[in-house]
Amino acid sequence: MIKEISPSSLPKLAECALFTGAPGTSAAAERGTLLDRAIRELLVDDPTTYDGLAAEDQAVARWGVEELRTLSGGYHVETREEHLGMEVPGLSKPGTADAVCVRAQWVADVKTGAVRNYREQLSAYCLACMHEHFADSWTAHVVYVDQRLRRTYTFTREQAEATVSAVIAEASSRLAEPTPNEYCGWCAHQNGCRALVRQSSEALALVKSDLALSDIRDQILANPVELSAFAANWKLAEKQIAEPVLDALKERLAAGEDIPGWKVTTGAGRQFVEADAIARASANVSKETLILALGGKMGADKFRQFCLEAGVEVDESAVKSGAPINTLRQIKSKK
Repeated sequence: MIKEISPSSLPKLAECALFTGAPGTSAAAERGTLLDRAIRELLVDDPTTYDGLAAEDQAVARWGVEELRTLSGGYHVETREEHLGMEVPGLSKPGTADAVCVRAQWVADVKTGAVRNYREQLSAYCLACMHEHFADSWTAHVVYVDQRLRRTYTFTREQAEATVSAVIAEASSRLAEPTPNEYCGWCAHQNGCRALVRQSSEALALVKSDLALSDIRDQILANPVELSAFAANWKLAEKQIAEPVLDALKERLAAGEDIPGWKVTTGAGRQFVEADAIARASANVSKETLILALGGKMGADKFRQFCLEAGVEVDESAVKSGAPINTLRQIKSKK
């Protein structure tokens, strides 16, 4: 094995065999770690709230707890970190699950942020559990607490071994090539990656073309292959070059540097009214009138948190969904 591979790196390596995690952390990662810990401890101690969590995350954690309890069917759920190590045959680094229910034969991982693919990571966890408990199959649950969504996978030993082995083989190949994907921003090689540099250069080359902008646009839209390539290249150039450059431009101007053609302007801040003023103004109106004046609606997470703080059971039937939101997502090209 030419590189250290952990279960959590498997989904990234499945997208790009040369992926290497960048050092450091982020606010989103720290929030995820705190929520993981909160859910594990709330399952054991069952307090109403968890110290250290932001107010809006209390309801998020509580949903995660109830979801795992439902999945357990009343059986014991192991959440102590020292008992959640996942030693996976074939991998050089162990992983750590968030919960295991041996009697129900499942392992669970709590995820925050965007809904991403974690199938390869969960297959490794299932393989570790089957190896430890001499089982022929195991189930894995990915619990996306921000979306209140769960995805479930069940693997036989052969399926889990095949999934893990395929990623290891590709990541260990001397012929592996870099493949741009949604995890590039997390990779230690992103600045010097030849695939990213090539894509960014191709996107910027179009801007420098002698063609009119309308001709460039028509040329891209006329060919699905070129359209796909441009979208990937431009999105990458925007994230890896344009955004950092514009952020640096703003910082340097704010620090007093003179940069031709640009300046920083300051606008008025958003106006608002404090709660005590709202209370005085609404002293003689009904609750319904006040609610309508405040917009008539509340975000689902805020509603759940409000109920939690008020000691009222959440009426989940009151939670409605708006129209579906379509988003672009780049997928791995078939070889």
